[in-house]
Amino acid sequence: TTAKIAAEAGVSEPIIYRHFRNKQDLFIALVEKVGDEVMHNWEQASRNARSPLEKLQGLLYRNPATADPWTASVYQLLFHASTEVSEPAIQQAIRDHYERYVRSLAAVMSQAQKAGQIRADLPAEWLAWQIIHAAVGFAMVRPLNIPSHANLEFVQGTIRLLVELLTRPALGGDHPMPKAKKHSGKRSLR
Repeated sequence: TTAKIAAEAGVSEPIIYRHFRNKQDLFIALVEKVGDEVMHNWEQASRNARSPLEKLQGLLYRNPATADPWTASVYQLLFHASTEVSEPAIQQAIRDHYERYVRSLAAVMSQAQKAGQIRADLPAEWLAWQIIHAAVGFAMVRPLNIPSHANLEFVQGTIRLLVELLTRPALGGDHPMPKAKKHSGKRSLR
């Protein structure tokens, strides 16, 4: 709620409405702010990386939806809005937010592919989206405090598994994704 946001910011609700026309504008500004914060954190985390793979590993440990209490609370709002919103401007802000992350991850993954450090059989953008999917799923389950998911060992194990999948050679040749069959237009129960 706006009251909660005002309280967290240490201001009154009317002050918020002096800067934002409505809740939609406030939400979009919040999404942009958290994106800027995450990009800054990612830059800090990867500043001393010696290789693209090391940089990627640093980014994986900085899942913005779980690594920092402030960004984690914003992501709970973002996840909620993602499932319920029908406002085109908010949908666009959320899409832009995730696409910004994908561009950043894909750039690092492309460098790692060129260095032969991660699999090159899939486009870097596809791999980046898989990381986003895993991070969002993990972050949505984490607040449930499932004992096996809440400890550091599980988090580190999940990241090791993701890195292993990225560094493993493709199975079955150059085309790991099966081609979709053309649909005849007829419905079949088989």
